[in-house]
Amino acid sequence: MKNLTAKPGFIRALCAAFVLLGPLESKAQPQEGSEIEIGASVLNFGYKEFSESGKLLDREYANIPGTMLRLSHSRKPFLFAGEVSYYGGDVVYDGQTNTGVPITTRTGEKILDMAARAEYWQATPGGFNYALYAGAGYRRWERDIRPTRTATGAPVSGLFEIYQWWFGLLGAKFTLFESPQARWLWDARVVRPVNPSITVDSPGQYDRVRLGLGERWGWRLALPWRYGMSQTASLTVEPFVESFELGRSATVTVTNNGTPAGTVTEPRSETRNYGLAISVSSRF
Repeated sequence: MKNLTAKPGFIRALCAAFVLLGPLESKAQPQEGSEIEIGASVLNFGYKEFSESGKLLDREYANIPGTMLRLSHSRKPFLFAGEVSYYGGDVVYDGQTNTGVPITTRTGEKILDMAARAEYWQATPGGFNYALYAGAGYRRWERDIRPTRTATGAPVSGLFEIYQWWFGLLGAKFTLFESPQARWLWDARVVRPVNPSITVDSPGQYDRVRLGLGERWGWRLALPWRYGMSQTASLTVEPFVESFELGRSATVTVTNNGTPAGTVTEPRSETRNYGLAISVSSRF
């Protein structure tokens, strides 16, 4: 096996500033009622793994398609939302074997995200509209690293890995522009994984093994633009960037048919994704 951050102080200060502003009537508060939103997106996926010394071990990159579904219900000044997104496709794997021999192959990626959040909308005396929100979710990410060969023709077996973790999120939205038909928002959040882990399956080499990973802060920034097509239907275009990091695992013993066969470690990793989502929504 290959050796396979926003700060809490800033968030506390941000929340305190909004509390001092006090609650005001806001035209930015979402219309009361329920809404369903369906969309398609593309993700410019970027993943890297690093050794303890900081040396790049391998990376994966490509554009992969996705889809999303969101349900929300508003009761002023609150909005409650639940959403699920899925991305799947092949990416380029550029890395090395355990002994450092360079290899290139493909990895099949499947990324499932589910989250729920509650938003609280208010405004400043000058009409500056904002919302604070908090939520929680779950991520499951499968990596199917395909078998390949080295430049000399030596075979290299594949790996199947499953990352999964629960996470908490805390964020804020600000209205950058608003008209009777359109609204442009700045949406920023910090994300904290809880007990992230990876399960590795390497048929023919060793038995399935699960490794705990280090928790690190992540973040997401989006600039959604929403246009009202009718009284009940809207179009949203949302560019976004997200970044998260997982810490190095402990070194654990692996077995082959129950017999000790060595040790493995999952290295520190960084993921930086850029995306664009387009969705339509309908109130009911």
